[in-house]
Amino acid sequence: MNSESLSVFILFGLVLLLGLVYVVRGYLNGDFKHYERVDRQGGSVLLGKAVMNFAVWGMEPVARLLARLSITPNQVTLSSVFFGLVAGLCIASGHFGYAFCVAIVAGMTDMLDGMLARLSGKSDASGVVLDSTIDRYVDFFLLAGCALYFRHDVMSLSASLLAIHGSFMISYTTAKAEAIAVRVPRGAMKRTERYVYLLLALVASTFYPGSEGLSPLLVVVWLLAVLTNWSALMRFRSLFLSAGNVG
Repeated sequence: MNSESLSVFILFGLVLLLGLVYVVRGYLNGDFKHYERVDRQGGSVLLGKAVMNFAVWGMEPVARLLARLSITPNQVTLSSVFFGLVAGLCIASGHFGYAFCVAIVAGMTDMLDGMLARLSGKSDASGVVLDSTIDRYVDFFLLAGCALYFRHDVMSLSASLLAIHGSFMISYTTAKAEAIAVRVPRGAMKRTERYVYLLLALVASTFYPGSEGLSPLLVVVWLLAVLTNWSALMRFRSLFLSAGNVG
């Protein structure tokens, strides 16, 4: 086992161990932790609230530590740009194990900035705008890394570009719906869900690169390409019809 595979194995093992602690704690206490932000965001068919509650629970101690160190939410948010860019470059060069490890850190910072803002009482509109903007950059870096990795195959490259487009269209239609106060179906492949499945693809690709023309990463990229655009179209349809009624 090389250093790249070992780092993934250790990190993934730590996540599984933390998950075991969460489950045992929940059974011993007769209740699992629930968070308002998770209930407000809602789960989906492919990523339930239980997993999301576990992630928030695991990040709470880190957020408290950052608050004691006087690290600001915006500093945490901006750091995710660096980690997202490095993860994208790792994907482009075929170092999926390193990409997974760095992308995990980028995902953690995305969770921590909001938690830190609430703990420190520094939550404001400018922070929300910065967070949303940085999220788009990180999404682009990761999927652009996939596009660069698959650049020699037209179909795989096209799937990567469709995944980028679908991801951005989901964000756009959601923001547009909020701007005109119209409710649209949440659908599948929200950002957290897309991120988790891409992480799982990177893990799988580290230990099983796949055969020519087929790999775990490519399967997930095609999944994103299809489901993100389908979800975006469903949101757009609902938004278009609702906006017409409002008008």
